Amino acid sequence: MNKCELYSKITRGLPLNDNEVKLLGEIIREELKFLVRNNILPTPRNYERWFLVFCHLLEKGKLPPDAEIVEVYQTIYKDEKISDVKFDVELTLEVLGKLMEEFHRLIKEHKDYADKKEEELSHIEKKAIESELTPLILELLMHIRDIKAQNERFLKRIEEQQHMIEELKERLEQAETEANIDYLTNTFNRRSFERALRESFEEYKKRQAIFSLVLIDLDGFKRVNDLYGHSAGDLVLRRIALLLRQNLRAKDILARWGGDEFAVLMPGTRREQAIAVAERLKKAVEDLEVVVEGEKVSLSFSYGVVESEDRFSSLEEMIKEADYLMYHQKKSKNS
Repeated sequence: MNKCELYSKITRGLPLNDNEVKLLGEIIREELKFLVRNNILPTPRNYERWFLVFCHLLEKGKLPPDAEIVEVYQTIYKDEKISDVKFDVELTLEVLGKLMEEFHRLIKEHKDYADKKEEELSHIEKKAIESELTPLILELLMHIRDIKAQNERFLKRIEEQQHMIEELKERLEQAETEANIDYLTNTFNRRSFERALRESFEEYKKRQAIFSLVLIDLDGFKRVNDLYGHSAGDLVLRRIALLLRQNLRAKDILARWGGDEFAVLMPGTRREQAIAVAERLKKAVEDLEVVVEGEKVSLSFSYGVVESEDRFSSLEEMIKEADYLMYHQKKSKNS
C-alpha cells in the first residue's frame, strides 16, 4: 500500500496547510485512543505503523470499528504480529477480583436455593407415596411459580452483572488512557514514554538498533506563568506540543516529560541528525507567534541529545546525560 499524502509530507518535512494540520491532530488523537483501548504499547515501531493505518483511514473519512482497523493493519503488514497486550496489573486485578467476588456470591446463593428446593421436593415425593394427590398438585404448582420467579430474579441479576462488567471495562479503559496520555498537550506522558524508551534501549542492546533521545526544556516559561497566569501557560504548552508534533516524523515519539519539558524518541537516528532536528524545532518555536493579552510572547528552548551507545550500561545513565546536556546549555544561555 502506498503512503498517504499527509504521511509523505510529514516524512519529507514539507509544510502542512490548515486542513492537513487538523487531520494530523485527529490522527494523533484517534491513534492514541486506539492504542490505549487495545493495550498496544506506543513503541516506535507500533506508533509509526498504526499512524500509517489511521492516516489512510481518516483521509477516506470516518473510522471503522476496531476489528476492521486491525484487519487493515494485517492486510498491510501481512504476517507481522501485533504487539502483546500489556495491562495495568493492579487495576486489572482489582476489576477481576470484584467480578470473582460477585459471581462467587451468586453461585453460593443459587446453590443454597437448589439445596432448599431439593429438600422440598423430597418432602413432595413422600406425600405422593401417601397419595395426598390434590394438596400435592397445588404444592407443585406453587413450587413451579416460585422457581419461575427465582429464575426471573436470577436473569435480572445476570443483566445487572453484565452492566457492571461494562462499567468496569469503561473505567479500566479510561484509567489506561489517563495513565498513558498527558491530558493538556495530548501527547504521551512520562510513564508511557519511559516504557517505549526502555523497550528501544533493550532492542539496541540486543540488535544494535540505534536511536536518539532529545530532552527539551522551555526557556522563560516561568515568566509566562508569572506575568499572564497558568491559563496562558497551558495555552503555550498546547501550541508548542502541536508545533513539535508537526515537525517530527510519524515514527518519532513525542511526550511531555514534566512541567515545561518535552522528550522525543527518534528511532534509527544518529546524534548529529537528532541535533539538526532539535535545531530545526528550536527555530520553529522561536518563529511561533503566541499572543497573550495583546502581547507577543517570545519563546525558545534548551535541549540535550544523546544517542544509544555501548558505553551506557543502563537507560538511566543515558537519560542522566541528556538531562545534563540540556541544563548545561540552559546555564550557558543564562550566563
